[in-house]
Amino acid sequence: MNIKTFLIMATMGFAICGNAQVKIKSLSLIFKRQVAVMVFLIISILPITAQETNQTSKEKQKVESSRLPFMMSFSIGSNFNTGGSDYAEWFGSRADVATQFDWRMNVPLFRHWCAYLDLGVSFFNIQTDNSGENIAGAVIDKLFPGLSKIKPSLSTGITYVVEKREWQFMPRAGIGWTSAGNSNKMKSTDGKIYQLEINRSPMFFNTGASIGYRTSNLCSFILDINYRCPLQDCKATYTTTLPDLLPVTEVMKSRSWANDLSVSLGIQLQLGKNNKNKIKLQ
Repeated sequence: MNIKTFLIMATMGFAICGNAQVKIKSLSLIFKRQVAVMVFLIISILPITAQETNQTSKEKQKVESSRLPFMMSFSIGSNFNTGGSDYAEWFGSRADVATQFDWRMNVPLFRHWCAYLDLGVSFFNIQTDNSGENIAGAVIDKLFPGLSKIKPSLSTGITYVVEKREWQFMPRAGIGWTSAGNSNKMKSTDGKIYQLEINRSPMFFNTGASIGYRTSNLCSFILDINYRCPLQDCKATYTTTLPDLLPVTEVMKSRSWANDLSVSLGIQLQLGKNNKNKIKLQ
């Protein structure tokens, strides 16, 4: 029962009591004052009740408008090597600039915040002094063109979304893993065994941001900047085993891998955007 209903019922009660008093005795001045006061209260409370109803409706619309949609983006651009080529004679080296593709999904958690999952692919060859590895890569490319260039990565973290009319700003941070290819080579000469194990699959810290311009409730054009910094060293282990002697092992470490900057252009899809909050395009 709201205030308005309560006051109306109270007024009716007073009126019934007043009618009963009229049958017994004449209408008193006190009863007239009671009725006048109740009518005044009802008239005064009506604007307040309407204002509370409007405020509740506006708050509900505000909560609905703050809900973020599921967002999925596709971008392609350039990947710049910022880590150099430490111990290239062991790990090999990559091109300074490569092609980068990313498929990113943002799942809304609560207002302004999303969890993201990024599936990335960098395309480059690794140049080494190992002729066998270079020949194997050439054969793979002959059978499956471009396959040896694929260097996948996966990252996940948190995105903060800011929207101002058609513009969107979405900084993010997280962690991920990449694989630039591992190898394990062994050869034997004159009773000596040489083994080289290379690991180029480090964990990395991922930070970046997307700037979007919404052309509709469904689609945005985005500029994406993404930086990866390795959290682990890549290791190359070279072991020499001689007859009747203990193996001799050398270990080299490098942070050149998963150390890069990407700049990409693409599109972003907003799925499940509230139709009540359509933007007004100029």
